[in-house]
Amino acid sequence: MAGMGATIGRIADRVAAVEDRLNDHLPPSLKVGLGVLYWFSTRKSARFDAFADRPLVRRWSDLAILTLFALQVGTLALVTVAAGNALGREPTALNDPVNTVAIPGVNDFMPLASTPYIALALVVATVVHEGGHALACRAEGVPIEEWGVALLGGVVPLAGYVLPADALDEAGARTRMRVFALGVQHNLVVTLLTGAVLLSPLTASPTEAFLTYFGWAATGGTAPTAAAVAALGPLTNVCFWLVLLNANVGLLNALPVGPLDGGRVLSESLAALGERTGYAVPSRLRRTTLFATSSFVVGLLVVAILGPYL
Repeated sequence: MAGMGATIGRIADRVAAVEDRLNDHLPPSLKVGLGVLYWFSTRKSARFDAFADRPLVRRWSDLAILTLFALQVGTLALVTVAAGNALGREPTALNDPVNTVAIPGVNDFMPLASTPYIALALVVATVVHEGGHALACRAEGVPIEEWGVALLGGVVPLAGYVLPADALDEAGARTRMRVFALGVQHNLVVTLLTGAVLLSPLTASPTEAFLTYFGWAATGGTAPTAAAVAALGPLTNVCFWLVLLNANVGLLNALPVGPLDGGRVLSESLAALGERTGYAVPSRLRRTTLFATSSFVVGLLVVAILGPYL
């Protein structure tokens, strides 16, 4: 076992050395790490900072905290119902563990023809989410050290990201709650806006789009083809995936699970309660509470996916 650990360590060191050499030759706005190319910037925006300095932004961030807690309750209810319904049912494509991997061509609900729409929607969802974190950071006076887009293999867009300064770790509980919550609220706003477009006469009906991509699993039909995707039209495809992925990114991050925004807000809410009441909640109690809720939620998710196989 020790020999295996040493081997893994040597491989990791070699990979790191190769990445260091690559980064030495890349332009200043690019870097690589673990097979991911990061296109980033450290530039600041005076206009963005001026907008973030408006008092309305803090009120918007406070609303985001309430929104996140409401989403936590709703999402937990949905996951609990899904887990209960999954038990005792026959497996379908909806329960196939392979289809939990959001990779076009691997996931039956994501044909290769949908790749451009999924990639665009994923980038928008993550940029909007991280942009919310950045806006709340600047409203609270927390510097942003770096922001950019991560590209898998240097080609496939994975996500936008924002890297706050260490000052966020030293900020008060209320500040941290605002920062963690605002990304979720921005995903919700994009979901509602693009959902309105999807309901308009400009696109095919949402029902048609849903049945094309997912309805076949319930009706016994066939997985979507390139022709079926093309028949929906570009605007319908873009709006459908913008709604779906923004809703998923927002709801997933709202769950009270460990490193997710919902888990962080839950932990910080305990600290904020201590600040308000004058009783400092022990860090051990915060960790125990977060571990218990994380374990419970993850367990529900596993049952919801694998319930028919249990």
